[in-house]
Amino acid sequence: MKKFLFFFSFLFFFNIGFTQNSSNFDRFTNFHVVLERATTTNDFISERIVLSATPTAAFFTIAVYLDTPFSGKIQYQIEEQPWKDLGRYHEANHPNREIFELVFLPNQTTNIRFKSSQAFPAELRVRWLALTTTDQLQIPSTTLREDCACPQPAFCGRSCWCPSGNCPTDDTPVATAPSHIIVHHSASASTSDDFPAVVRSYWDFHVNINGWDDIGYNWLIDGEGVIYEGRGSGTRGAHFSCMNNQTTGICMIGNFEDSVPTPTAILALEDLIAWEACDKIILPKDSSNHITSGSLLAHISGHRDGNDLPNSCTNTVCPGENLYPLLSAIRQNVSDKACLNELVATKNIQETPFQIFPNPGNGQFQISGDLTQISTFRIFSQMGQETNFSFYPNGTLEIKDSGLFILKIIRKNGWITTHKLLVTTSN
Repeated sequence: MKKFLFFFSFLFFFNIGFTQNSSNFDRFTNFHVVLERATTTNDFISERIVLSATPTAAFFTIAVYLDTPFSGKIQYQIEEQPWKDLGRYHEANHPNREIFELVFLPNQTTNIRFKSSQAFPAELRVRWLALTTTDQLQIPSTTLREDCACPQPAFCGRSCWCPSGNCPTDDTPVATAPSHIIVHHSASASTSDDFPAVVRSYWDFHVNINGWDDIGYNWLIDGEGVIYEGRGSGTRGAHFSCMNNQTTGICMIGNFEDSVPTPTAILALEDLIAWEACDKIILPKDSSNHITSGSLLAHISGHRDGNDLPNSCTNTVCPGENLYPLLSAIRQNVSDKACLNELVATKNIQETPFQIFPNPGNGQFQISGDLTQISTFRIFSQMGQETNFSFYPNGTLEIKDSGLFILKIIRKNGWITTHKLLVTTSN
């Protein structure tokens, strides 16, 4: 077999370690590979790529993409092991890239090579990342919010999973008022239980390969039930097939096509959903119109529920065959939590003569029904602050600010009707 063309253009970045006295670092190398036809088969194969030893690495990741569409099949081989298919990454919609799934490798891996049944129309670009072992996981508790009856679970914030500070947040975040919670799995099967490093690898893949502004998810949960803050609450993510407004994305770390989520992880998911539901006034067992998709959608949905919707840009099996069927029980378990009793009870109270339209609206809402039953109104912002409004005898309610608001109609018989109002453009 003749020598194949094999090109490297190396770029090394050395990050500050996990402590000031540590010499540990995350290291990545960008290079490209040109494959030539083998002499004995019709395949196009590369020479072996040597992965230098990195004793401090928790694991390696390999990200592969082409800057042009490619319909062929790519396989990879680790050392002398059997060839494996390199799956396509269906969660991204990059206009100029054909992106393949992130590959996790043990840190003792020495080499990798690629082959394809078709010639590449462009260079096969590869990003090799060595993720430094996490010294110690510390979950902060000082940033917890307790704005509702369901407490916010403790979580590992960005300074926890990326203590070197080299995984910056989006510097132009877009706020959103979530009406729906979307459950995902990460799909990539890690070879390590160093989950802070795993989360950091997702950030690198999403930002440097997908071209996103930040890690795509709002939250992530590992198999031990530890919650990781991604973009955080109330910030638009990149996770729901180009329909990200009005959603919160929660990623369960693991490939649940092949494995089953742990009970501990499911309990953490339910606690996190309960807090999000309480904080955003989302009824866990209900469905409503999701504005961006233009479709009726369960308030707690799986990523695959976005398939075939009018505004969807991807098609996926996420969150996997072993997690998706659990969503019905998760909805029920969250709805049954005592801290959501008051919120869930409003569903029955909401079946009153009152109709509010249009909703969403531009700040002017019409309330129809027997207005003589109403004693007073109170309106709160998403952060719980009471908001000024005007109410006119013809039933028009006017809110001058934009955002998500909670309207409480206090009736003369003492019942309280709670409604969620979304002002998309203020007057």
